[in-house]
Amino acid sequence: MRYGLKIEKQADGSVFVTCRDVPECAYRAETEAKAVEMAGEMLPGAMVIFYRKKRRAIPMPTPCQEGELEAIVPVRIQAKILLWNYMVENRYRVTDLAKKLNVQPIRAQSLVDMTKDGASMEAIENGLEDNGGVLNFKYSMDINAMLASEQEVNIVVKECESNA
Repeated sequence: MRYGLKIEKQADGSVFVTCRDVPECAYRAETEAKAVEMAGEMLPGAMVIFYRKKRRAIPMPTPCQEGELEAIVPVRIQAKILLWNYMVENRYRVTDLAKKLNVQPIRAQSLVDMTKDGASMEAIENGLEDNGGVLNFKYSMDINAMLASEQEVNIVVKECESNA
């Protein structure tokens, strides 16, 4: 998942950052470099405050537009977003997830908290599977382009899908 960030330079030399897909994620930073660094905290923070705490589905990213920078969401947060959206779609609460997983509610909460690192990928996957979902990862790699290029090889992890 890659969310587009628009960075606008301000008269005082600072920058103002917005995200089309998560409009509540808007912040000011001293420099563009600092703005990019802060995205790792600001984007998940906005997801928790404005979506998870209000029991709303988190918007999925749309393709980046010209002039935007890509905020690449770590796989663990992608899985939490997908689990959360699955729960919202099926009207599950964190307590429902805890009962299904036979764990304390605080443990179940860590599975959908985008700002915490406490949940393993296996625990998130189990949360989806125990509720009828499946966590699949897809990746693509063009071997011919890789062999023809002297550039560094990057495997692009595409959006995880949850299938009911």
